[in-house]
Amino acid sequence: MAPGAPDLATAPPPPAPTAAAPARPPVNAALATTLTATAGLFLLAAVTSATHLPLFALPFAASAAIVALAPAVPFAQPRSIVLGHLTAATLALTLTALLGPSVWTAALAAGLATAPMLLLRAPHPPATATAALIGVTAPDPLFLLSPVLAASLVVVLGGVLLSRVLPGGRYPSYWR
Repeated sequence: MAPGAPDLATAPPPPAPTAAAPARPPVNAALATTLTATAGLFLLAAVTSATHLPLFALPFAASAAIVALAPAVPFAQPRSIVLGHLTAATLALTLTALLGPSVWTAALAAGLATAPMLLLRAPHPPATATAALIGVTAPDPLFLLSPVLAASLVVVLGGVLLSRVLPGGRYPSYWR
């Protein structure tokens, strides 16, 4: 056995997985979270309507929901939202330019988008949907700026503003 390696024969067994769902939140907490999610989505819709930019795409709606539902988790932090969407979009735009748009390109782009997010310490699951969307639609490379960067920033700024206005809000947990 290598020095420092655990002795698997005497190591304690891993803890058993919990079989129960999380506890039900208090009604006022559920209502506040619902209000926050709805307000964040309305903000994204309002900016979309005012600018006529396609910011209200499903990946960004999912990002806004994560910020409202779980503002403290790493997936919800500004770094993860912005870098996650940008890296996934860049990778998907590159693959789509090389392979052409298809469901296969979308699947490859979405799957491979995981690596840069993890390496940059910026995991954001909705960004895989951004990669998949690009893989099947083959948008112009400016899609990286609008809607990807613009929508990511609207989601983050909406989270910051709503956490300052609504009771009990604290977002983000960290910036870097």
